[in-house]
Amino acid sequence: MKNYHHGNLKEELISCACVMCERDGYTKLSIRSLAKESNVSQTAPYRHFKTKEDLYAAVSKNGFNKLSKAIHVDVDKKVTKKQIVDMAIKYIEFGLKNANTYDLMLGTAVGNFNNYPELLESANSVFDNFRSNFSKLANDSDEVIAFKCITLWSMVHGLVGILRKVQVIANEPLMNPDDGPMPSALFIAGNLEDHLDKVVSGIIKN
Repeated sequence: MKNYHHGNLKEELISCACVMCERDGYTKLSIRSLAKESNVSQTAPYRHFKTKEDLYAAVSKNGFNKLSKAIHVDVDKKVTKKQIVDMAIKYIEFGLKNANTYDLMLGTAVGNFNNYPELLESANSVFDNFRSNFSKLANDSDEVIAFKCITLWSMVHGLVGILRKVQVIANEPLMNPDDGPMPSALFIAGNLEDHLDKVVSGIIKN
């Protein structure tokens, strides 16, 4: 960041921090490194972020906002199972394309989200979108709907990790093609929509 205006310095710092996080990983992101990257004084970022966790929270909030926007379905319209599947696919795509930011968002570097109300609201919006749409497909109580959404979220979250591994070994021959989870993971990677359709169908019915 070469030029900035004092009125929007915080937003420009957050934007720069988001780029740094995805480029280098959040463990290399600090207030000091952000000041250097942003070409501002070492003290300037401290006016907006008292601790590294404050900075992490701002980057995480930005990530959840982007994820929520990516998977959003208009709740006023009729919802189909395919839309839920598409939401799950978009969630996974976000996790794969924004791996370092995703690790920060869903990891423990930011401890208690309750300490950051705006971050908590952004994170909850992802779950709330799944829940509001699931409620239109499954004739269940609110408690069961919430449970089903957590089940789906945990499954797509797990797939993000598995498919990231697939990306690493996709072009390498398997040492033991009949052993371990990778043959199945490779198959799922190539048939993701069909796999998620079965997953969502099972969650809705059970």
